Amino acid sequence: MPQSGLIVWARRLLLILAVVGLAVGCVAPKPAAVVPSAWLTPQPTSGPSPISPAPTLEASPTSTPISVPQHRIGIRVEDGVGEFYDRLTGDRFVPRGFNYVHIAAMSSSDPNMWHSTLNPGFYDPLEADRALAHMQAAGYNTVRVFVDCCRTGNNVGSPAGGVAPAYMENLVDFLDRAAAHQIFVLLEVDGTPADGGYGELWRSCCEDFEDTNIRYLTRGGFSAKRRSLQDIVQGLIDGGARTDVVLSYGLTNEVFFTANTAPLSKNAGRVTTANGKTYDLSNPAEKQLMMDENLVLWVDEMRDAILDIDPTALVNPSFFEPQSPNPTRRGDPRVIRTFLVIWQSKADFIDLHAYPGASLTLKGYVENYEINGMSEKPILMGEFGAFKWRYPSAEQAAAALKSWQIESCRYGFDGWLLWTYDAQNQTELWNGMSGDGVIHAALSPASRPDPCLP
Repeated sequence: MPQSGLIVWARRLLLILAVVGLAVGCVAPKPAAVVPSAWLTPQPTSGPSPISPAPTLEASPTSTPISVPQHRIGIRVEDGVGEFYDRLTGDRFVPRGFNYVHIAAMSSSDPNMWHSTLNPGFYDPLEADRALAHMQAAGYNTVRVFVDCCRTGNNVGSPAGGVAPAYMENLVDFLDRAAAHQIFVLLEVDGTPADGGYGELWRSCCEDFEDTNIRYLTRGGFSAKRRSLQDIVQGLIDGGARTDVVLSYGLTNEVFFTANTAPLSKNAGRVTTANGKTYDLSNPAEKQLMMDENLVLWVDEMRDAILDIDPTALVNPSFFEPQSPNPTRRGDPRVIRTFLVIWQSKADFIDLHAYPGASLTLKGYVENYEINGMSEKPILMGEFGAFKWRYPSAEQAAAALKSWQIESCRYGFDGWLLWTYDAQNQTELWNGMSGDGVIHAALSPASRPDPCLP
């Protein structure tokens, strides 16, 4: 999620306060984020070149008895170095593309902006097809799309319970179109749906646990997220979706705890969390350990829940930068440490967000994330983008983003997704189509097959 100065953070904090409580498990809206030796050659772009369906596997005994497509993209580790690869061709796969994001007001009475890309009444299949074809023509191979949790009465959850058929039809359609244009899709399954009957999220609210802390520190939070993830994945399979082109299931956009709500706001007493352990809230080190240990468990349990139904899927968490050791996001109550998840969780890869020209250098981001030379797990820069207050023209932004991408290769990043393709109503950031598409062209794999070279 894009980071800028104090004014932007103040605005974002207001958005968080406005949205919290809007829906079960929702997070705040986006604002209105050793050089590899081999790279895939961009595919020919003379018309759609559908990705061939992958082999199918039998479903897990715990799921509906229906064939499950094998995901085309996997991860392999060779000589201690992990990389994405195409299971069909054996080639290394380097994710390069965009966050495909559209946002709109929550309702006629609520002007706060929120994801609307796939929502019934908002999704435009022809516009999506044009965007995917344009990406394909430039050699891009990946988009990140948000599965909306929070638009009450019109999200992936159904008021009748479970997943909403109309929303799932749009998601199935988008995956079909992505496959036709040789584009893989990172599905960011954000939050826990406001509808669908996932109210066990609130089981531990609100004396000992509040806000997002409920999601990552309580069994109710774990249970609600696990059940919603399985309902969504099973719904895709039952709907005949091209899940073979799903690059990964993102567990939630930018996981964080809130320091100003229980139990983190307390400095006395003890609390027992989702992992069954009890922590002393008067001890700052134990508070940090509480977050670290439960977050690793959360990632592992959510990944297991998905693999029970879709056994060849990749699963990842995503993060914005922690606030230390290099100071950043001053005054922001959202806290996170990524070290244990990177090094100890079963996540297939890690999605880290880093924006040039904000408060940190790329080296500073890497230090705050505590990547510490991680090589076995691929590291995706699932959001990077350019603020207009920092780069006055789209041309300047394009040059900065290209340099940022090149520099990140030295720190082991394995893929890049720009924030965003064409979100026109996020006016504080340049998008890929700004300035007649100068950023889209500057980052294009067709013109720069090796992203680590100028």
